[in-house]
Amino acid sequence: MPMRFADYHVHSNHSCDGKATILEMCQKATELGIVEIGFSEHMDFEPEDSGFGFFDYERYTAEVKDAQEFFKSKLVVRKGIEIDYQEAFEDDIREWLRDKEFDFIIGSVHYVNHELIDYELLEDNDLERVYRAYFNEVALSIESRLFDVVGHLDVVRKFIDVGRAELSSFDYVERMGMALDMIVEKRMHLEINSKPSLLKETNIGMLPNEEAVTAFIGKGGRLISTGSDAHSIEEIGGGIREIMIFLKKFKENKLQLLFE
Repeated sequence: MPMRFADYHVHSNHSCDGKATILEMCQKATELGIVEIGFSEHMDFEPEDSGFGFFDYERYTAEVKDAQEFFKSKLVVRKGIEIDYQEAFEDDIREWLRDKEFDFIIGSVHYVNHELIDYELLEDNDLERVYRAYFNEVALSIESRLFDVVGHLDVVRKFIDVGRAELSSFDYVERMGMALDMIVEKRMHLEINSKPSLLKETNIGMLPNEEAVTAFIGKGGRLISTGSDAHSIEEIGGGIREIMIFLKKFKENKLQLLFE
């Protein structure tokens, strides 16, 4: 796989927590030498989420089109979406997507049983229970066939205090392996998300971690997507070069980046 500097997980102010416009994000990407940028705005179906009802498809589509025209000789601009998957909303997601057009769709699990995965959830609940609920939702999201990319697999790890628990104390490895098998079988792209490696409060590297990516490739997985999960111009492209350096060791496996 060639060293192509592409960031396919970027949030502009079309996401409720985005801090810059599409044009501002694109301009910064060109300054950094990024060759492709993929916007992946949040589409939230959980009524309690702060982003519920925020995303405006028509306005987003128009602004992406403007950016594609403005930067056409400098930067490839992709129109994507990151959908928060919960089984309870699968029918709603399917219906919402029916008349929408995107270059790619990321399916991410941010909630289990309508509870946001965060530090508070992990403090108040058994880690095994959260992980099992999480992997169940991930499996259902893959089975739905609604998505092109599995977003930030193992996001639970982002909120685990280092040394708090041994993940080998329950069937974590087995469940992770099952998720990877499903991604390979359905020919979906596994996202390697660099955001956690850049956060001061964590020390976990990319999501999923290097061991999981290695296992994915060992199982025959060849489809990869790289994303910084940027929400501001300062975060665009962060950690992507490091991911590409890591992937160079698998050059004999002929990995394929999104849109290659």
